[in-house]
Amino acid sequence: MWAIAAADFGAELELVEVPRPAPEPGQLLVRLFAASVNPFDRKVVNGMLRGSTPHRFPLVPGTDGAGEVEGSGERIFGTFFHRPVGGGTYAEYVTVPAENALAPLPEDLDPAVAAALPTAGMTALQLVESLGTAQSVLIVGATGGVGSFAVQIARAAGKRVVPIGRGDSLVEADALIDLVSADRSSFEANARYAPLAFNTNYVSADPAQNFGMKGSREALERLASLVRAGDLEVPIARRVPLREAADVFAGHGPGKTVIIM
Repeated sequence: MWAIAAADFGAELELVEVPRPAPEPGQLLVRLFAASVNPFDRKVVNGMLRGSTPHRFPLVPGTDGAGEVEGSGERIFGTFFHRPVGGGTYAEYVTVPAENALAPLPEDLDPAVAAALPTAGMTALQLVESLGTAQSVLIVGATGGVGSFAVQIARAAGKRVVPIGRGDSLVEADALIDLVSADRSSFEANARYAPLAFNTNYVSADPAQNFGMKGSREALERLASLVRAGDLEVPIARRVPLREAADVFAGHGPGKTVIIM
C-alpha cells in the first residue's frame, strides 16, 4: 500500500510503499477514505514520544481518520492512535484497537469532514462541557482547529463567546479557554481575566486548569450530530491526495488539512 512516512525521527515526510498491515487479535483493519493532519502528528515525527513508547519505521503518522472496516463493510471514523507508534492514518490501510474512540460514519457525512473531527472536535467539546454554567467565555487561539470548533460549540450551547487572536487585548469573562500559551507565565497572565480557566498546554501550577482530551464514541456521535444539524462547520483549508501529501506539515494558515486516499 501507499503511505506518507518518515524514515527516522525528524526526517522529512515522503511517499513510500509499505506492506499492508495485518490486524492482531482485538484489532480492526480499516481501508481509509480520509485522514486529517494534527499538530500532534508533527510532534510524533520529531520524537515527542521517543524513549517513552515503542516506534516502528518507516514511521507513518496520523491519528484521525474515516474509512471502512475490511470484512464487515462498516463505515467508521475516530482516533486510530495505538502502539507501537508509526502505524498511523497517513496511509491507505490502518489497523486500530477495537476499543479506540470510534463511531459509525453516517452516510450523509462527508468522510473528509468526519476525519477532521475527532481530536480537535472532541477536545473542543470537552473544554466547553468543562465550563459548566459559565455564560461568557474568552477563547484564546480561536482560529485554530480546536479554537474554531470551541467557538461554535460554545455558541450552540448558548454561551457568549469572545474570540481572541494572538496579541489581542483580553476582557473580563466568566471563563477562559487558552489554546495558545506555551509557558506558565503567559497562561497565568491570561487567566487573570476569568475566574475559571483551562489550557491545553499543561503549563499551570493548578492541575485543575490543565486539560487532556478523553475520546469516546459518544463524543464522536455528538460531534457528527452537530455537523449534520448545521450547528458545527468543519474548517477544511486543504484536501490533498495521498500521493501528493508529503508537504502536509507545511504551514497553510487556519483550517484543517485532510489527506484524501
